[in-house]
Amino acid sequence: MIFLVVQRMVKKGARKKGRKTRSAGRFGPRYGRKIRKRIADVEEAMHQAHKCPACGRKAVSRRGTGIWVCAKCQTTFAGGAYLPETSVGKTVARSIRRANEEKEQI
Repeated sequence: MIFLVVQRMVKKGARKKGRKTRSAGRFGPRYGRKIRKRIADVEEAMHQAHKCPACGRKAVSRRGTGIWVCAKCQTTFAGGAYLPETSVGKTVARSIRRANEEKEQI
């Protein structure tokens, strides 16, 4: 009888324990909620398929820290630790491209 009462108290479709921890669930209660959430966000972005700079296909995966490989054309290149192209790298590439365009105009 008590079991039936407890079972009715649980809502249908209620979230099961541990569902929202994502990949940072391995840390348990350690390090705090914000840091675990940030780690989960970074790891999600890292494990996505990224665009290859050589062939343009979304087949780039991480081999090691800062080493990225395209599964299609086997191009290996250096990038960021967690993303193949960092915001600083984009800025530097833009500056180099502008400098080359100015050099060609002269």
